[in-house]
Amino acid sequence: MKLICFDLDNTLIKSDKAQAVAYNKALTRLGFRPKDSKFLASKFGRPREEIARILLPKASQQIRTKLIELHNKYLINETYKYAIPIKNAIQTLKELKKNYKLAILSNNTHKNILCLLKGAKINKNLFDLIIGHDQVRHSKPYPDEILKAEKLMRHKADYMVGDTIYDIIAGKKAKVPVISVTTGPHDKKKLARYRPLAILKDISYLPKFLSNMKEKNN
Repeated sequence: MKLICFDLDNTLIKSDKAQAVAYNKALTRLGFRPKDSKFLASKFGRPREEIARILLPKASQQIRTKLIELHNKYLINETYKYAIPIKNAIQTLKELKKNYKLAILSNNTHKNILCLLKGAKINKNLFDLIIGHDQVRHSKPYPDEILKAEKLMRHKADYMVGDTIYDIIAGKKAKVPVISVTTGPHDKKKLARYRPLAILKDISYLPKFLSNMKEKNN
């Protein structure tokens, strides 16, 4: 059975509010001014450490680490409830589950992923594997999450599906075809520069695309 790896934020769920409110609560707790939610959303998809450097460029590494810790705390305890599924995501995942192994590979921690799935009311059992950035040495755009998924599943990943250029970069490094969706911060034009296999409006178009690919290859 083929393996499809999915990013989480803005690929399967809309989580900008959950993430932004958690970051702003953390910034406020540390004595910094909150950031504009659209500004924050434009930075999502990057490694957490990179986001912390952007938000607090003059702060010490210790303060940035504390920011990430507080963000995770607020997300897990409070703001996860703002997560909602991408339109038709649950139905699409159930359809794909019939013919594919499904994995989540995210730059969230494993615990954060489970909380966001709970907030979005997506059953974690739809997935054969869930890997967070805290379970690998490097998060996307490094290929570590994909390579770990392949090792654990004993199967080469057939596709990586995500909403950012970081998913594309990780997929290319792992030599896995990437299907991009335009439900995140990067528009079709920006995604196209990195040459994914395809760019879809959202994941609801994925079953038909995969069916067409199968017919084409037969």
